Amino acid sequence: MSLARHRTVLTAYAIALLLFAVGTLHSLDFAAPSQLKTMLVYASFIGIIGLGQTLCILTGGIDLSVPWTLTGAAVLTSVMTAEGRPLGVAIALVLALALVVGLLNGIGVAYAGVPPIIMTLGMNGALQGLLLVYTDGGISANPPQGLTDFVLGDTLGLPTQLWIWAAVIALGCALLSLTTFGRRLYAIGANRRAAELAGVRARRVLVAPYVISALGAAVTGLLVMGFTGQAFLTMGDPYLFSSAVAVAVGGASILGGSGHYAGTVAGALVLTLVASLLPLFSLGTAWLQIAYGLILLAAVYAAGLNVTRKKRGSPDA
Repeated sequence: MSLARHRTVLTAYAIALLLFAVGTLHSLDFAAPSQLKTMLVYASFIGIIGLGQTLCILTGGIDLSVPWTLTGAAVLTSVMTAEGRPLGVAIALVLALALVVGLLNGIGVAYAGVPPIIMTLGMNGALQGLLLVYTDGGISANPPQGLTDFVLGDTLGLPTQLWIWAAVIALGCALLSLTTFGRRLYAIGANRRAAELAGVRARRVLVAPYVISALGAAVTGLLVMGFTGQAFLTMGDPYLFSSAVAVAVGGASILGGSGHYAGTVAGALVLTLVASLLPLFSLGTAWLQIAYGLILLAAVYAAGLNVTRKKRGSPDA
């Protein structure tokens, strides 16, 4: 990636390094190996779910069904294994359901013309209602031990979780940088009509990001459950804004057409570092929500300015 083209991505990594330096100067324990591993694991949750969100945002959309797709995957797996179903069967069923959710979102956006915010927010509400009916408003099952052992295990000295994220990073970067699918996503996000005139089957391409997003949310739900040792009905709430904010921090345009998953990785690190710094400065989690809101507002404002420059034909657009 060229320096000029991806300066926003590099800026995001610079911010992450700055935040890490601030934490280390405030407390040497901030840079302890155990602390680093923990922060990276928490960043991986945002990062894995952020792949699909990145693809959606690149096309000018967004996936707001992430919270209850994530929660549903964890809760249903927990309940099914408690009822005696093998873990592998439960995971396969959950991923199949996530695939259906992604297809419905994608078809609604691409073929029915429903705005992404409306389609995915409606899906999120529907999933919430269905899950509350299925569990009678509560859950008492414990996470499967096999999943917990897998997620908390180490491979070559690093948590298994981080190797999974490394694989997702390699997949996401290759998908956007080396494939025609990635180029089509950028083309659709920049100008869908022009992309269609150039021969891109936009509707088919638009379905894929929502499928990937739903599958990523389901996988993240399983990993969060295995790491925390519990499944509960609000576990997906923190990822509604964090996944989108990570994409914005990474330099992607919230209106589509520009950005990269490498930036989302940096965004996930930045958000995790900010959350880790709050206790050091005796600040509550409310400040994290304030930061999320301000970042999203800034991202929308910056995207609007860029659109205005392009319409005016500014040379620095």
